[in-house]
Amino acid sequence: MRTKLLIYIIVFSLSAGLFACLFPYPIFSNYTNITEKNAIEINNLRENEIALEFDDEIKVLCIDWETANAILKNFTPFRIIDIKSGICIFVERVGGKNHADIETIDQNNTMLLAEIYDGVPSWERRPVFVEYGENVFFCASLAGFPHGENKGENDLGGHLCLHFKGSKTHGTQSVDDAHQRCIRYAYKHRNEIYSLI
Repeated sequence: MRTKLLIYIIVFSLSAGLFACLFPYPIFSNYTNITEKNAIEINNLRENEIALEFDDEIKVLCIDWETANAILKNFTPFRIIDIKSGICIFVERVGGKNHADIETIDQNNTMLLAEIYDGVPSWERRPVFVEYGENVFFCASLAGFPHGENKGENDLGGHLCLHFKGSKTHGTQSVDDAHQRCIRYAYKHRNEIYSLI
C-alpha cells in the first residue's frame, strides 16, 4: 500500500512539473493577453494608489495658540502659504506672547507679501497654512500690516501678526473673531493643500 501511494505521489509530481514547464503562465488569467488599454488602466490604478498613500502622510492641523507658541521658535524660518492666492512666503518669528509676531526673511519675500495684499499693506485677515517640518501644516490667520519694531533687513518696516486658534491681540487682550474665522476657513479648505504645495 505504501509503495502504491509513493508511486502515485511521484507520478503526480512529475506530471505537475511537466505541465508547469509546458505552460509557464496562468492560462486562465485575465492578464495573460494584456492589451495596451489594460496596461494603461493597471498603471493608472497603481498611480492613484501611490497618490493616496502620499496624501495620507500630509497632515493639516488646527492647533491652539499654546501649542503653536511652544513649537514656533524665534528666528527659525518657516513657510506660509496664502490659501486664496497660492503665494508662499518665508518668514521667521521674532516674538509675541498672545500671538506670533513674524517678519519676512528677506526683501524678496517682502515683495511676495505685497503681492498677497495687492501692493497695499493691510490689516485684512487672510487664511494661511503654516508649514512645520515635512508634510505637516497648521491652520492660521495672517494680518499683513507691518507695525512696531522691525528686526530684519527685509524692507518690511515692522512685523506682522500670525494668529492661531484661541490666540489674542496684543492691544485688546482678547480673541479676534476675524482671525478665528480665517483659521476655520483654512481648516475647512485643508484639502486644498495638495494643489498648493
